[in-house]
Amino acid sequence: MVNRVKVVLCGKEYILRTEDAPSYVYQLAKSLEKSIKENMEKNPSISSHSAVMMVALSTMDELTKANNSIEVIRSQVKEYVDEAGKARLERDAALREIDVLKAKIEQLENLSKLKSLRETAKADEQAAREQEKKQESAERRPQLTVDNTESGQLTFTETPDE
Repeated sequence: MVNRVKVVLCGKEYILRTEDAPSYVYQLAKSLEKSIKENMEKNPSISSHSAVMMVALSTMDELTKANNSIEVIRSQVKEYVDEAGKARLERDAALREIDVLKAKIEQLENLSKLKSLRETAKADEQAAREQEKKQESAERRPQLTVDNTESGQLTFTETPDE
């Protein structure tokens, strides 16, 4: 919506058409009028036209510096966004690597458990074989019977296997 705003600058009335709020335009006009008066008070010999030109030049200087600052900030923000993106990618890669390493650790732990179980089974098997051999050996060993004779002599006789 276009607003018609009437302002007075340096004693002259201006009617402006703008989409900005009237209060905003009044504030701008008030600030401009103040800057012109300050310029004229500092240098009483200059005309109002020259004072307006000095304010315009000063305002353009401020605007240019502000725009340059905005560009610098925009550039810095872009760098920060790029760095954040790279950091996010690095983090994601590190998380994937962690997952891979966790899987490898789990594999190695499972292999270690399997190896331990095999060794235990092998040791149990070996112990069972040794026990079996001892039992077989004990079963095959001849049984001796000792007789003590009247003369005090010991006599050994082998007992047959049953």
